[in-house]
Amino acid sequence: MTAHPPIQIPLNKTKITKGLLGSVAFVAISAWILIKQPHIGNPMFDNVLVKYGVTSLGIVFFGFTAFFFLKKMGDKKPGLVIDDEGIFDNTGATSVGLIPWQDISGVGISSLMNQQFLIIGVKNPEQYIEAQTNLLRKKSFGFNYKNYGSPIAISANTINYNLGLLAAELNGRLNSDDGEV
Repeated sequence: MTAHPPIQIPLNKTKITKGLLGSVAFVAISAWILIKQPHIGNPMFDNVLVKYGVTSLGIVFFGFTAFFFLKKMGDKKPGLVIDDEGIFDNTGATSVGLIPWQDISGVGISSLMNQQFLIIGVKNPEQYIEAQTNLLRKKSFGFNYKNYGSPIAISANTINYNLGLLAAELNGRLNSDDGEV
């Protein structure tokens, strides 16, 4: 087995802080709209039910993301650890944990709405989806599989590393000369 030095990639605390501030701002705006019920001048958006529905969803969704960002701000563990066992993912709300090298079929990069993702192709994607006990995580993994061909998509915004270099390093380890990682 080829021994490679482990790589620890830290979480990008600057982008996590920006995400936290943005989430808190959206919660505050949603709460203000819910409480003040301002006149917007659009019949659809002036509908009380629409205002209550949209602002309530905004508070719940952005409250959850603010909680997640706050939790990640205090996380001292690296976002990714790459070693001879595989890739340990600790980057986000849908982190999968250890992805053993023998499960990995390839690594690529994809973009959605100006955000880049590191796609970790796995040989048994359905197993990763079914292993999720949380319904939201299971749906997220299913969405990733449908749109990227793999349930594991790691946002470039959560790690402090060049995604192109990281994909090249991972593919290099995956395709090492002696066929082992």
